[in-house]
Amino acid sequence: MAKASTAKKKASERWSLPATQERSRATREKLLDAAEAVFAAKGYNGAKISDIAEEAGCSVGAVYFRFKDKDALFFAIAETFIEGARSNLGNLLTLSDNPEVIVRHFVTATAANVRKHRGLFRAIVERGFDHPLAMKTIFGFRDELAATLEKALHGRPEAGIQIRVMTQMVYGFLITGILNKDAPTQISDSKAISGLADACIAYLNTGEK
Repeated sequence: MAKASTAKKKASERWSLPATQERSRATREKLLDAAEAVFAAKGYNGAKISDIAEEAGCSVGAVYFRFKDKDALFFAIAETFIEGARSNLGNLLTLSDNPEVIVRHFVTATAANVRKHRGLFRAIVERGFDHPLAMKTIFGFRDELAATLEKALHGRPEAGIQIRVMTQMVYGFLITGILNKDAPTQISDSKAISGLADACIAYLNTGEK
């Protein structure tokens, strides 16, 4: 919890006006939570600053006082997610010597993170892919994640391209579950997540043959 709070503070400070008082910092974090909730419900394009202010229980002026615009809120949320996920990457290196355990942990932890940040991922699909800075941030983390997984899997020769394909499989599956409520499998379904982990493990094992 402390790591997540520190990550949120670090990211939000970069994209908002400085907050020196505890009350002001609390309002800033409340605005980030509200923005993500509105993004999840209405999408990035459908979300209005007034919606975010209402969700946070404050005025529109309070939003603009701390964040320049909706983009600034989006980037603060995105970097909060990345900082939090990055703080957990080290766990992959000490978790186990068993590749299957590592992959299963990665899939289940990623699914939990995506469930928690539905608004962010909906916003990424609607806004991020058209924004160079967003893509640079997201793809940079993707490469960092792939490198950590490769190291955790002991640099197996097949790991490079297969890990990149695997991570794309995982995020594609999860994002589809967010965007399509009628998808045949949902990210809240533990059996579906377990099946996704099984598929990733089977795919990586093909590289050993």
